[in-house]
Amino acid sequence: MRQFKGVSEKEIYRFFHIPPSDFSKNLERKKLGMAMGAALYLPGSMPNFIDKLLNKHLQNLTSTIICLEDAVSDSDLLEAEQNVVQEIKKLEQNSSLTNDIPLLFVRIRNVQHLEKMATLLGSTIRFITGFVFPKCTSQNAESFFLCLQKLNLQHAIQLYALPILETKEIIYTEFREQELSKLYTIFKQFEDLVLTIRVGATDFTSLFSQRRPGNRTIYDLLLVTNCLTDILNKFNRKEDNFVVSGPVYEYFESQDSFRLFTDANSIEFVLWNEVQLDVLNGFYGKTCIHPSQIDIVNSGYIVPKELFEDACLIVENGAETNGVLRSAARNKMNEVKPHYSWATKIIAQAEIYGVLKENVTSLDFLQYIKNL
Repeated sequence: MRQFKGVSEKEIYRFFHIPPSDFSKNLERKKLGMAMGAALYLPGSMPNFIDKLLNKHLQNLTSTIICLEDAVSDSDLLEAEQNVVQEIKKLEQNSSLTNDIPLLFVRIRNVQHLEKMATLLGSTIRFITGFVFPKCTSQNAESFFLCLQKLNLQHAIQLYALPILETKEIIYTEFREQELSKLYTIFKQFEDLVLTIRVGATDFTSLFSQRRPGNRTIYDLLLVTNCLTDILNKFNRKEDNFVVSGPVYEYFESQDSFRLFTDANSIEFVLWNEVQLDVLNGFYGKTCIHPSQIDIVNSGYIVPKELFEDACLIVENGAETNGVLRSAARNKMNEVKPHYSWATKIIAQAEIYGVLKENVTSLDFLQYIKNL
């Protein structure tokens, strides 16, 4: 698979200095976590979701979360479980589909549910890239990971974990530091299993009887912003290899027209602003609840040519000097020691999302693909 694979090669080279690279679920763990990008959230009860994921309108999608938790009522759970199993079996019956299908993740309810779904999936579990651990806390995290570890050994595969931080132990300040520290210890113990750490801003706001309006970014809610900052502070340090994914934006445009450039109050404009803040603060990717959000999220991670050149300059000269390097654009100071870890991250991001041509912006590209 590849980011923006629905765009023709001719048009990719019209906008990109270096196009996005192909990747598979066998990609190195941290890069794969970055490559998830916009993860489309689908209820497990949705019929024929495999066929829908192969629709040409979803060609730019690289990851999908199939939910058997909050998106499915208790009374419909058994039927939804069977639906997921039958849909995944389609991949076993037609192996050629796996070349076009995005990364698949199943959001289960608890450890017992993880064991149950693994049993129901049987050999078809190999088509799953991982499982989402909802409401992950220091009380249940280790059990989740031990179960996943056992499944990997049992099936001789690599299943990843996507733990979601979304409970009161995280958002309430009197518990937060201790809870994050406990989770950090557990996540480090099972670091090779953690693909992305996800944050549940909707659950956070619900604990205060709030819901953010569609015309404001999540960063306008200070209670949530402070919590997100603490999560990034704990899990986004350069000495670690965690990837933290941005919070869901639960609004989408009901019509087909793309209004980002014509209406500053549009849902798409607010989402684009939120994605810019996600990127700025160190999140990679975002859970999406509608196909219209996919290109907006992923376009935010395309690397500008100037940033790529700065990153390459720093990495290529890091062995010879740890001093100051003047940027090719002659507009900034590149210091090898403080900027080296940033530079390696930008180069990895460029491999996955590509590098734009000079004087081309991600908005230029987004406007083009939205109007295809």
